[in-house]
Amino acid sequence: MMTKENTAVVDGAIGDQLDGQVLYENQKRIRSSQEYLFAPAVIATGLQMAENMGSVLRLADAAGCKHVTFLSDVESPYLKKVKKTARSSESFLVWDVKSYAEFLANDVQNFRPLIAIELTSKSTSLFESSLPQSCAFVVGSERYGIPQPILQECSHAIYIPMYGVNGSMNVTHALAIVLFEWRRQHLHRLTLD
Repeated sequence: MMTKENTAVVDGAIGDQLDGQVLYENQKRIRSSQEYLFAPAVIATGLQMAENMGSVLRLADAAGCKHVTFLSDVESPYLKKVKKTARSSESFLVWDVKSYAEFLANDVQNFRPLIAIELTSKSTSLFESSLPQSCAFVVGSERYGIPQPILQECSHAIYIPMYGVNGSMNVTHALAIVLFEWRRQHLHRLTLD
């Protein structure tokens, strides 16, 4: 039960909840700042679930990415479902679907350095990594991770230390953690005035 004393503590300590329009205006102000940096591009390899693809687009927009590339050798029958999950975020950034061969032959050079979010024998902890200002993050499929030909194009790999029993997390959760750690390292202070 909320008492008068509890209300005073909540009101004084954390302020009032902001409505969507205020948040939108703050985001617009941040994006128009001369100091604003686009977040790294995202290369998502072999995602098999439309919900994850849509969530990657929504997350990329939230983090301020400019570009997402989905790599797959299979035509996705889910594009309508992807857009539904993305909740119009796909309209605010550039995204495409390419085959692995096309990406490796024509596009990989445009995204260097590539940083794999993957457990490898040489991965370093995200918490001990200095993330470059300009880069692209690569995530792998829900089941198989990043294919070897793409992994070989990465300059290094990072992992997120986990403390529970489960050894993995959803691809979009891992991407969120890394994108916002990149933001923390490269954008000193955002305020919601």
